[in-house]
Amino acid sequence: MKPFRFPLQSVRTVREHKEQAARERYATTLRACETAAARVQAASVELTGCWATLCQKLAAGVAGDDLLRARAWCNVLELRVKERAAILEEARHAVDAVWQELMHATRDREAIDRFHGKRRRAHEREAARQDQKDLDELATQLTQFPMPLRAGSANPPAQPPRSPHTYAW
Repeated sequence: MKPFRFPLQSVRTVREHKEQAARERYATTLRACETAAARVQAASVELTGCWATLCQKLAAGVAGDDLLRARAWCNVLELRVKERAAILEEARHAVDAVWQELMHATRDREAIDRFHGKRRRAHEREAARQDQKDLDELATQLTQFPMPLRAGSANPPAQPPRSPHTYAW
């Protein structure tokens, strides 16, 4: 029987490539999200340090202009944290969107894979059926037209007995 050929192999290949591209985009957006989270964390640590320094200056009793400068720097760091948090939120939304795209691409690829599996199993069943049909036909032919036994077979034809006066030289 001829080998299995899937008629939608080009569609299957396209869907596999689409899923792989979505997987790569997901990895990229996930790295970007992790980077944004690290930047928010770094800005938060810096802001916490600034607030601790401001509290120490207040406890030490510093001049008003130093206090204003420290407070202004804390405001700058607060804005930085807010900006980076907004970027992180956008990155999370991007990750969610790409995740949905990846799920759709995976679903589409799995659907074509299931169809491919059904077609392959049907092909294998048909090949097994054809093989059985050929074997049945061969068995039928052998019963209708028996072949003569060959020498050395399980049931050799009977040979006439030897005469006691025959000499084998």
